[in-house]
Amino acid sequence: MSTETHHALARQFFAAQDRLQGGPDPDLCTAGYTADIAGFPPMDRAGHEHFARMFYGAFSGLYHTVDGTIAEGDQVVVRFTLRGTHTGDFAGVPPTGRPVTISAVVTMRIADGRVAALQGVFDRLGLMQQLGVIPAPEVAP
Repeated sequence: MSTETHHALARQFFAAQDRLQGGPDPDLCTAGYTADIAGFPPMDRAGHEHFARMFYGAFSGLYHTVDGTIAEGDQVVVRFTLRGTHTGDFAGVPPTGRPVTISAVVTMRIADGRVAALQGVFDRLGLMQQLGVIPAPEVAP
């Protein structure tokens, strides 16, 4: 597969999550798909589905904006932003009605035209600051 195809698959992967309001589309993943998101236990596709549904349930209007991709060999790095409004319980935090913007970066391994593995990190501290759970630092002028 070409790097252009890898870029397109990465964008399609996140667009499908938004369309499905949940985890990765099984048609875009290998049978042995795994996800390792920093701070959470490793997941198979069903586990990632559960994880994603938690987010979509807590943040109405949640959607991904792919900010950039880099592909080399069988790897694609994706920088994206999640946006939504906190309207449901999230990690024990009752709904605040606040809009959130969450930055994230993932690396995807592609095999046979599908996503075989995802490793990622998202800005959990920034999210908790936006929800008012953790105070944001003051920035001096």
